[in-house]
Amino acid sequence: MGQRTMVKLSASDGCVFLWTVSRGFRSPHRFGISDRKLQVLEDKSHIIVSDIHSFAELQLGRSVKEGNGDMLTVDFTWLSDSGFRRVAGREETIHLPYRQFQEKLEESRKLGGTGVGMLSVNEKGTPRIEFQSRKNLREVAERKVLRKKLGRFLNNHFSWKGSRRIVVYDDFVPYSFFFREERLNGNGICGGIILHGQDDLKKASYGMHT
Repeated sequence: MGQRTMVKLSASDGCVFLWTVSRGFRSPHRFGISDRKLQVLEDKSHIIVSDIHSFAELQLGRSVKEGNGDMLTVDFTWLSDSGFRRVAGREETIHLPYRQFQEKLEESRKLGGTGVGMLSVNEKGTPRIEFQSRKNLREVAERKVLRKKLGRFLNNHFSWKGSRRIVVYDDFVPYSFFFREERLNGNGICGGIILHGQDDLKKASYGMHT
């Protein structure tokens, strides 16, 4: 399991403040997000906000892991004034189950804005790969050398941040496929998984075309 981050949050009328504590790093200040901005996030699934020198990109979508429900992903760029018109900082990404995040906000409001904590979750991993291929997948499965090549290719690709699912279809090229990526905030990349060098299947190799 990857390192998890303690996220502290405080909710008062009209605004939410977030700050983080992890091994070796503590955010330099609280980051404020208005309730109005959070409503825009729920409507559009994506916002970018700033506070003091820092800024954050927030995305709302389904978790890449089954059972986690909607996931709030926050990409912080924490900046602080280092003097002489210069800033220094650090990037940090956290993933929070959105339902639990909302429950913590309500808890803080009931406590008069007292800070409460929740742990981030680990969203790393490969997306689910779903084949809706018939002819080409069957033909690959019948050839051991191609099964191994395709398996290695799928294991080495598609570990893309924010990907939930890769749907694979038949392509017009023999032993090859068309894929469509589904991301946390909607559709992603489309392209081909194409087998090159088919005159010698032992030396042939799969490549990605987007």
